[in-house]
Amino acid sequence: MPDRFDRFSRKLAGGGKLFLAYIGAGVPDLDGSVEVALELARLGVDCIEFGLPFSDPYGDGAVNQAAAERGIANGVTVSVYLDLIRRIRSGTDIPLVAFGYANPVWCHGVERFASDAAAAGIDAVLLVDIPVEEASDLDAACVRNGLATTFLTAPTTTAKRLQAIARRARGFVYHVSRTGVTGEQSSLSTSLSAEVARVKSAVGKLPVVVGFGINTPDQVKEVCAISDGAVVGSAIVRRTLQDKSIAEILADVRNLVGPLVDAAR
Repeated sequence: MPDRFDRFSRKLAGGGKLFLAYIGAGVPDLDGSVEVALELARLGVDCIEFGLPFSDPYGDGAVNQAAAERGIANGVTVSVYLDLIRRIRSGTDIPLVAFGYANPVWCHGVERFASDAAAAGIDAVLLVDIPVEEASDLDAACVRNGLATTFLTAPTTTAKRLQAIARRARGFVYHVSRTGVTGEQSSLSTSLSAEVARVKSAVGKLPVVVGFGINTPDQVKEVCAISDGAVVGSAIVRRTLQDKSIAEILADVRNLVGPLVDAAR
């Protein structure tokens, strides 16, 4: 399968920065989540983290929890999720990340999931509750199927764990800007610059992007000044959960994400 993450290196080498977006599968509904993903691609997003819903998303705040509940209510199973990925992949060639929790993947079968994900058009897998020390089976299955495995780092990540992540991560590393759960915030941590520098020193040339709480152009600019890019999730997801027509939701997504992508540039 093609290495779609090579465009990250090219963009960064040319002085650009990355903008990644997270959305939930099946939100606002099955067709709508495909339309939102394709709209994000048209807006210039560099990568989409497509959330695989789980019934107990304990690393997420209220907005992303609501999205997981909506996705499950709308019938998103692993098989349905992969079908949505195929539909998204038919309309864009930007990297797609399967983002979620271990339980659905292990229930499907790790090797089977990696094989099915690669066939559907996924480029990487990020499971937030699988620490690098316990990722051997997942990583091996992803390697065999041409997928990247990537990981979260946090303000509390130890030097030993950073070294382990540096050995295993491919595609990019996602640094969370604070401890706790997902959700929009009004300001970023004063220690963020030092944290990112520490992660970048450990992982070398692998891109390091920052997320958790980012929702304004100024925050995107601040993050891009110290890292390789920004990730926005809850702010986008909140708009997809509105009780509006898909046309109105797409307009709200454009109004939010357009300026954020411009800020990353």
